[in-house]
Amino acid sequence: MKALQVAILSFFMISVILGAVGTAIALPRLQKAQAMVPNLPDIMADLNTRPSLIFSADGTQLYSELSEYRTFVPRQEIPERVVMATLAAEDKRFFQHQGVDPWAIARIVFVGLRDREASQGGSTLSMQLSKKLFTSNERSIERKLDDMALAIMMERMKTKDQIIELYLNYNFYGKGAYGVAAAANIYFGKDLNELTIAEAALLARIVRRPSDQNPIDNPKVAVENRNIVLGIMREEKMITDEDYRKAINEPLKLRKDPPSPRKSPKKAGHFVDYVLSYLKTQHPEIDFSRGGYRVETTLNYKVQQQSEQILRSAVYRYRGARVNTGAFLCLDMDGRVIAMVGGMSYEDSQFNRTTQGLRQPGSSFKPFVYAAAFEYGALSPYGEVNNGQFLITTGSRRRNIEGGGSLGFVSVRSAMAQSYNRAAMWAQRNAGTENVVNMAKVSFGFRSEMRPVPTLALGANEVTMMEMAEAYTVFQSGGDRVKPNPILRVIGPDGSAIKLFEPQRVRNVVSSNTANGIDRLLRATVTDGTGKFASYVTNARGKTGTTSDHKDAWFCGYTARFVGVMWLGREGVRNGRPVSLPMSGVYGGQYSAPLWAKLMSNIQKSLGEPQWSNRRGDSDGTSVTITDQPADEPSVVPPPIDEPLPEDGGPVGGSGQGSSTGPGEGTGGGVRVYPPEGDGGNVPSGGTTGTSVPEDDIVYVEVCADTGQKATIYCPERVKRPFKKGTEPRKPCPVHGPGR
Repeated sequence: MKALQVAILSFFMISVILGAVGTAIALPRLQKAQAMVPNLPDIMADLNTRPSLIFSADGTQLYSELSEYRTFVPRQEIPERVVMATLAAEDKRFFQHQGVDPWAIARIVFVGLRDREASQGGSTLSMQLSKKLFTSNERSIERKLDDMALAIMMERMKTKDQIIELYLNYNFYGKGAYGVAAAANIYFGKDLNELTIAEAALLARIVRRPSDQNPIDNPKVAVENRNIVLGIMREEKMITDEDYRKAINEPLKLRKDPPSPRKSPKKAGHFVDYVLSYLKTQHPEIDFSRGGYRVETTLNYKVQQQSEQILRSAVYRYRGARVNTGAFLCLDMDGRVIAMVGGMSYEDSQFNRTTQGLRQPGSSFKPFVYAAAFEYGALSPYGEVNNGQFLITTGSRRRNIEGGGSLGFVSVRSAMAQSYNRAAMWAQRNAGTENVVNMAKVSFGFRSEMRPVPTLALGANEVTMMEMAEAYTVFQSGGDRVKPNPILRVIGPDGSAIKLFEPQRVRNVVSSNTANGIDRLLRATVTDGTGKFASYVTNARGKTGTTSDHKDAWFCGYTARFVGVMWLGREGVRNGRPVSLPMSGVYGGQYSAPLWAKLMSNIQKSLGEPQWSNRRGDSDGTSVTITDQPADEPSVVPPPIDEPLPEDGGPVGGSGQGSSTGPGEGTGGGVRVYPPEGDGGNVPSGGTTGTSVPEDDIVYVEVCADTGQKATIYCPERVKRPFKKGTEPRKPCPVHGPGR
């Protein structure tokens, strides 16, 4: 009897001591957990993330993107079979515990003492949710204790139904699906209330390994997991034996055409890609892919569609001259991109020839050479330039430059209007080749490599159409360079305008005398020279360009309101690689100039063109008589571009059709941050998670959708998440790697 009393007393004393120690350990964690558990409405607001949208200036939705496809469903609309399947898969004693399952904890302690590490099992549904929302996937006793404290506080503050609702709407189910409703649509093409018991059981187990155990990528394992869940549901009397037999024998019937919910088809695809690239490089603080942004662009979609059709029709008619591609770019006087046709078909090629294509500009580069000569005092726009014999040496070979016009001195106006090559070479020599290169970079904004080669004046260096458009704004504006811009403003997820885009001007890059002088010459090129097929465009100025072997045909010009660049070419494939091939007698003046005129006059008709009566060079009392054949232009008239298309039609393609959903409304204020994951630890005491945080305190980290840890190249599903600084995950994903 005495021994029994001693044993009872000892047990009591040990219990008191353990309880005191446990209280000392648990109380601070519980207090911390109480501060961390956010309001459920805030979490739910995050779950209703809207897509980011791109709109044209005339109100057409061009594109939508959302890194998470999520459809929120309230608890009362979630079928019981879906809830029961989830509890069978993850926490069958959910309604018998208060956040922590004592029987499961006993198993954790036993395994932990035996293996000296924390068990993966034993987590209740509330603990799993706490881990996803607040802590990390680190396998340690410390993390388990934090999960327990958070789960206890969550169940004190929320009902069981609220926890189930949050769990089923928050979890990642693979293939871009967040929440069980999105998963039902992705995998089965069904609403939740249409799911069978077997389908509900299959979805319930996906959350453990969503990227590699979903039924699309691994149907065998997915069905095996489904059957495990069905067995537990039968054991726990959640379903009858008949239900079980029917479900276990049900064949897997997946949706044949699973949607791609993250990105809509693109209208004006080359332009949309340019906008996304512009945001990423110029404004990386705007994470378009995370949803909620509205980007209002400068593009006029009506003009864009018309420009695409005009270009496709013309290229089809030019096919006899072996033309098979082209591109067109139009800016307004403030640098706004009005139209961007990057090729014949975005669906066939996403390569944007206006921004990515490096092509020799030919004679359309000559205005920059003459501008350098004027700026350095080597020539005057009202003077003369040598058009005499010009020799260049290439290695041991000396050759004459051919270039039209009589030998000797000619007016600068005639030299530009008639595109005399020898005169341009002498202008380059007079200005100094290095000076021309320097001005091309500094004054005119060329960023492509600009080599000081002897044939620089003839457009030997490769540039982009966008660079040419920006450079020609210097002559349109009278000496300022206007930087191209595709965006008017960006509206943030909270509905406020976070970025307004004003015209960007680099002032006085050349003198007004130089800019006015070149403007006069470009007007003469249109009225009396190689660009005469563009003369009917109101206020037109411009310059033609044709390169060796007729691989490129250009017309670069502007009006009072618009700058336009037109390019035609022929592309092919050689040894599996795209190459530029010669066209047949295609010149900028005879092919690109009339097409430019058609496009620009259509834009003027749609958007208007101001009076420019006092513009320099329109009527200065001078004229030029063309007495020699232009150096780069024959007297061949191209096929008309206004005749109806043949019955067999032209090349197909153009912009894809996107969704037509309207703009969304903003919600909330500030930036909604995700809970800290990985080594970031918990939110500091007194802080909150899922609340608005100033932008300066936010960092964006790409994490694995499965684990929440920092993503690696091996993670099949990666998403960007905002975190409060100091709480972001730092450890790489431990699940995915080579051979896993």
